[in-house]
Amino acid sequence: MKFIHLADLHLGKIIYQRSLIEIQADLLNQVINYMNKNDIHTLVMAGDIYDRAIASQESIAVLNDFLDQMINVYHHQVLMITGNHDSSERMNFGSSLLKSQGLYIASYPQKQLQPIEIEDVNFYLVPFFKPSYMRYLYQNDDLKTYQDAFSYYLQQQYFDTSKPCVLVTHQFFAGNQDVIRSESEVTLTVGGSEIIDVDLLEDFDYVALGHLHASQKVKYDHVRYAGSLMKYSFDEVNQTKGMVEVTIDENGVLTQIIPLKPQKDFVKLKGRFEDVMHYEDNQQDFISIELLDKQIVGHAFERLKEKFPDLLQITYALLDNLSTHQKTAATEIEKQTPVELFIEFYEKMKGEKPILEEIDIVEKLLKEDDEHDAT
Repeated sequence: MKFIHLADLHLGKIIYQRSLIEIQADLLNQVINYMNKNDIHTLVMAGDIYDRAIASQESIAVLNDFLDQMINVYHHQVLMITGNHDSSERMNFGSSLLKSQGLYIASYPQKQLQPIEIEDVNFYLVPFFKPSYMRYLYQNDDLKTYQDAFSYYLQQQYFDTSKPCVLVTHQFFAGNQDVIRSESEVTLTVGGSEIIDVDLLEDFDYVALGHLHASQKVKYDHVRYAGSLMKYSFDEVNQTKGMVEVTIDENGVLTQIIPLKPQKDFVKLKGRFEDVMHYEDNQQDFISIELLDKQIVGHAFERLKEKFPDLLQITYALLDNLSTHQKTAATEIEKQTPVELFIEFYEKMKGEKPILEEIDIVEKLLKEDDEHDAT
């Protein structure tokens, strides 16, 4: 069988006071068109459907229209779970009534997972949860971390391995190498306790992950983050956004990234102000410009906005580096004693270290000064 793995839609997201909902709606139409053209009838959505727990009316309308076309017009099947941005209570409303129509929504982890069988493949839906929910579900106070909770949860389940097994979940899984993070992601906890060992997922035939916004596999070829629907920050400009097409047959599992083309992209430019003013105009995309000038250029934003109407930010790379260096230098100075500062100053001025007698004189003067302040 074939299915599409999609995640991290973040419908209703706003950046720099600009709504992305029209772009997102168009991207969802591209998903429908691709599925229809390629005779694919199953869609997996791995969480963070909305950008906020209390979704905007516009984002609800876009999702409703998308699901209406998928289910009622084209008779596809949709398997959807909640992510850490979604409201489980709101997403759960009416979910049991929709199963007969081919829409499966998992908002809370089941105590005993039941597979959804489609074309002889078993799908298991595990929405985002915190360790506290597992402590409540199983009355087990020993489940402190996400690792503890997820490992224990899998141990309580029975998976029918007579058919290929696909796990759909939304958590932070990592392996023996760094995963690609993005500024647009929300950290689940402080201190890294949200990280779960990807080796827990080794035995599934495919794992459809949500949460990280860069499309990537995690240690194993069959464990994948689909990535976000589109770019949501400028550190993602070099990432390919879209969906994952998954094929499961007698030869195993095959995946390929299907890019989606947004009406407006995120573009980052770099150069000195006068050079950037001669770059080709871009009336279409969201723009970030990194200026390489050594001083702030007056009215740079207003002047550049004439060439780039959707200019969202300007940064000064050299000034930022200078500021960081100055802060570091200031911190190091604060750590030095007055005598150490004298020795460093003496060396810079004379090119040699002061003799012991000179250091003794400075120490004596500093001591007398301290005694005077004390009185």
